[in-house]
Amino acid sequence: MTRPAETRGTLFHLLALYAALDQAVLQSRDPDIAAIVEGFLPGTTGVNQRGWSIDLQNFLGREFPDVNTALSAITRAPSLTRPQLSRLVYVLGSLAHLPPSPSTGDELLAQGLDLARPQTQPRPPYASVTGETDAGRALLGVLSESFHTRRDWTAATTQAVAIGCLDAVVASVPLCNACLAMQGGIQCVVVDTRFEDSSISIDQVKDVLDPRNWDKTAGEFFCNVQGLSGHPLAPYQGWGRVLETVSAWCGSGLPVLVTDLKFLKSDNPGQAVVQYDLDNPFPGGGDGQVTVDKGWLKVITGTSTDSTAGVTVTTRKVVHIDPLLPVAQKVFVCVMGYGQAAMEMLLGGATNPPQGLVAWSASPAPLVSTIAAQEFSKASQADDQTVASGSPSTASAASGGGAAPTTAAGLAVSMLSDYLAEVTNDSSKLVAKFAKQELTVDDLAKFSAKSAARMASEPWRFLKKLSELPSQPPVGGPTQGGGN
Repeated sequence: MTRPAETRGTLFHLLALYAALDQAVLQSRDPDIAAIVEGFLPGTTGVNQRGWSIDLQNFLGREFPDVNTALSAITRAPSLTRPQLSRLVYVLGSLAHLPPSPSTGDELLAQGLDLARPQTQPRPPYASVTGETDAGRALLGVLSESFHTRRDWTAATTQAVAIGCLDAVVASVPLCNACLAMQGGIQCVVVDTRFEDSSISIDQVKDVLDPRNWDKTAGEFFCNVQGLSGHPLAPYQGWGRVLETVSAWCGSGLPVLVTDLKFLKSDNPGQAVVQYDLDNPFPGGGDGQVTVDKGWLKVITGTSTDSTAGVTVTTRKVVHIDPLLPVAQKVFVCVMGYGQAAMEMLLGGATNPPQGLVAWSASPAPLVSTIAAQEFSKASQADDQTVASGSPSTASAASGGGAAPTTAAGLAVSMLSDYLAEVTNDSSKLVAKFAKQELTVDDLAKFSAKSAARMASEPWRFLKKLSELPSQPPVGGPTQGGGN
């Protein structure tokens, strides 16, 4: 595993390649260029959006190199992780649709794409399919013909894997889906990921899952993770604390982000969870640039094709970095791998664990819940079915039962009462668990998902029920086809 001091700035040069897309928009007056870039990086080319690469340069205190320099550095770097290769293929496939600069052509792009070729390929099918004898050029051809917007990614990479010019594990890495959301009055970037691996066990992942191991297993992103003493304050006894240092290029003189975090480990049969949050007021010397940093990593036994073997990992990252603008934060978080650090750890560290790891059972020891993982899974499925059907999970105490509403106003009041009663009931359960120090990240995740789904579906439920109300004769006012 490459240590931070030995890196050659893979993340920084990846950022430079993505920045080239923004710079193409800024330097060209052709609206077609902006449309191309918008297709690959939605939400980055409009008014108050374009120019995010300049914001990142100011934040990092260093200009990005051109595509030729950045890509040459990447091809000379130590082996990239599979998630890094995925991000590289995506940006090179995007750049392939822009007019080439004098220093950048197909040959250079093909060299970069060749890094993502399958590790073992005795008889490359792409030779007979595309006529190319080089995996990088074959992959460039697929991306040029089949990858025109973000929506085309899955189909294009599936085709590339089928003809043997793209590693299947690289193709399986999910794209970064970052969005902006308010958290305590602060606009934050939210990144959710879900991925599977059929080749390793949950015990292998737990061996590297403790946050104090992250600089050992994802050292290109985490420059250092220093363990601190346990958290002394209620209700956080049993939580650990770390001082995390990350950078776009560890040891190069680029700015670093130093953040105090608290974390909780929890364990169930077939399930392991790490929950973390900002530890304020910075007991380990955090620099305060990261003003929101919370989320979780959850590992369960089983995949979508086999519930008894392999692992499925879900993560959530909520972060705000001062003084970056929202669009720049989204790009920075995705390219740096904030949402995929767990996947890099899983695909690298769990398969080839480095020395000196902190054991999963080490203090603070995992919180062991009395709810088995399979019982939680059943409860989650039941909740999902309830939300999908649009049926309230609790009786409408607020509406007091009675006759069914017959007017639009009555229906609205009735449905609002049902909704408030359900949310109040669920919230009170969370408060009770928090008071007993039994609240887990799973509880919060279920509540958030259920509330969001119910809120999104409620207008459609109202329209459906409105259409089922008995017809009422008009009382005054305009009639259909008539005037006042």
